[in-house]
Amino acid sequence: MPIPTKYVSRADLGWGSTPAERANPRSGLVIHYDSADQGLADKDHSACITYWRNTRRFHTGPSRGWADIGYSWMACSHGYVLEGRGLYRAQAAQPGGNTSHYSVTLATGPNDEITPEQINAVRQLRQWLMEPDTSISGKVLGHRDFISTSCPGARAYRLVEDGTFAKPPTSFTDNDKGEDGMPRHRRFEKDRTQTLNPGEWTSLEFETVVDADHGGTSTGSLYSLVGVNEKDGALYDFSVGVTIADLSAGAEVQLRATEYEQDGKGSWVYARNRPIDSPVHAGGNGHFTYSWKGNLAKGRRVRVRVVQYGDAAAKVVSATADVFYWPK
Repeated sequence: MPIPTKYVSRADLGWGSTPAERANPRSGLVIHYDSADQGLADKDHSACITYWRNTRRFHTGPSRGWADIGYSWMACSHGYVLEGRGLYRAQAAQPGGNTSHYSVTLATGPNDEITPEQINAVRQLRQWLMEPDTSISGKVLGHRDFISTSCPGARAYRLVEDGTFAKPPTSFTDNDKGEDGMPRHRRFEKDRTQTLNPGEWTSLEFETVVDADHGGTSTGSLYSLVGVNEKDGALYDFSVGVTIADLSAGAEVQLRATEYEQDGKGSWVYARNRPIDSPVHAGGNGHFTYSWKGNLAKGRRVRVRVVQYGDAAAKVVSATADVFYWPK
């Protein structure tokens, strides 16, 4: 396996050689996170570069006083691997494993999305480190396996435990159009409840996506059905089924697709709503479906949003979405 596809070296960052002590970590790769949400998945990749530079300043400043940034690498939400201390260096990331294991931080907080691109970046990094030149063990651990800590967070640690990070990487590209003209397919599943307060539009959050073209099965906080990887836009056709509990009698439920675009300041903002489907419910539990075909412009994302107009909060208890799309 060659060096990760999207590798940002210390030289690319304008950093010189690390002053960290030499080491030869061979026992595996340790996953870390940030204790605060960063929202980097919804920002341009330049925000990840800024975050990495700020982290280095913090680690080498008076609060920490370390020789360099504490981690070996960072895997960002856009699929890049950013070099920290890099190869053959001790870290300051996980006491008890600083010279025996390499480290990679996801730069995500407790509620941040862990993207398929990010997972695949970790997979590429792991496989590269297992090549003969470095020959590390393929074992993937979490920071909490060394000391008592919440790191790398519940979501990332589930991916450690279920072996997601230890799977082989895929040929993950931003414009995987294929050669056969056939549509790509993704299937999203939701298995955790999500509160719907009366009158509040809420983006459906999915926990699992199955996407054979882009990394197989991935988990995390997933909102965008189309547009995460299709940087030049896409034609798409999706349908979603949603089960909602605790609805008031006669309450109206509305579902719609909504497109978002970046505002130039690193945030995603509303761009365009698609037509509403608005059934009226008799009360209790209900199953609702929505479908839409669209032409997604370059740089936009599509989410499904839902609102209910009952007398009290209801909850989404499950949802499934099937998406067929043709990257441009």
